[in-house]
Amino acid sequence: MTVMRVGAITHVGQVRKVNQDGYLIRDSLLAVADGMGGHQAGEVASSLALKVIAEWPFDRDNPLPSLQEAAAHANLRILRLAEENQELAGMGTTLSAALVMDKKAYIAHIGDSRIYRWDGKKLHQLTEDHSIVAELVRSGALSEREALVHPHRNVLTRSLGTAPQVFFDLKEENLDDGDILVLCTDGLYSLITEDELGNILTSYADPQQAAERLVELANERGGHDNITALVAAMGE
Repeated sequence: MTVMRVGAITHVGQVRKVNQDGYLIRDSLLAVADGMGGHQAGEVASSLALKVIAEWPFDRDNPLPSLQEAAAHANLRILRLAEENQELAGMGTTLSAALVMDKKAYIAHIGDSRIYRWDGKKLHQLTEDHSIVAELVRSGALSEREALVHPHRNVLTRSLGTAPQVFFDLKEENLDDGDILVLCTDGLYSLITEDELGNILTSYADPQQAAERLVELANERGGHDNITALVAAMGE
């Protein structure tokens, strides 16, 4: 089993009244979720998604199919709850999950939360945002800088709980001792550059202190959304 040190923090930010973000650390399973929907429905969606995958009996011989099954089940649970409770209609959530085993990260992802790998010198973004502005950036119609302030930057093209069948990105990533995984919501990466993220990971050996500094910096810059950072350092 891969040895890692993990720290995490979630914060409501400076503008929102409810924190609809959440995170999960269960043994070698890491995840973040960013809910959406009024009347605190987003908080219900993100919490339910994380609860389902926390309780899922993962098949460690088939990690990617097992992750996909867990996320698909979470999707149906969110849909069913929204159908049963009119106040929760239209709720949904992002989900970025990593199952870390045998020096690999097995990843399931939907929405615009992100997973990064820091190798000590370079930050690698392991997930693609499922959003309108991300598609515009990929097509060359928008720059990364323009995307950060675009009026539709929060409009997702894919999320959990919004359709009976949803499509997840699944991948595996090799890990080395000393590598650091960062799972975060858009409330963090929209206010902190990749260079700053790398600098903070280098400056703080303790993953909890690194996560707290990341969230503190996002709050210093306005905290316009809920903010979540989960930092996992590989090795002793």
